[in-house]
Amino acid sequence: MVKIGQRQTRQRSIIHDIIMESDRPLTIANLVTLAQKRQAKIGQATVYRTVNALIEAKEIQAVQMPGGEALYEKAHLHHHHHFKCNNCGKVYDLPGCPDGIDLKKFLPPRFSLTAHEFTFYGTCAECA
Repeated sequence: MVKIGQRQTRQRSIIHDIIMESDRPLTIANLVTLAQKRQAKIGQATVYRTVNALIEAKEIQAVQMPGGEALYEKAHLHHHHHFKCNNCGKVYDLPGCPDGIDLKKFLPPRFSLTAHEFTFYGTCAECA
């Protein structure tokens, strides 16, 4: 679960499990709040250290939202995009990628596309 040479602790297990059980990417603040519900003494520094170890172990990945902080989700998910609620700020995974869109037509001449990311914005079901 964590990089070789690091001790497995209950706190690290809690943070790992929270990310693996989540159906959406989480911020550090989300992780601290959820972890403290399971064990009150988990602090922000522990969450940061654990997140960095899980990234190095390639168990989770960072999702960088435009103009926002990094969020963290399970690694090795299939290609997908995200939806950010303009009201509550939560970010949700969207399944897959829109089919039938020729993204190359949006590129200037002689540009080569290697990857893409889409972020959709609106109101989530909870805020609607």
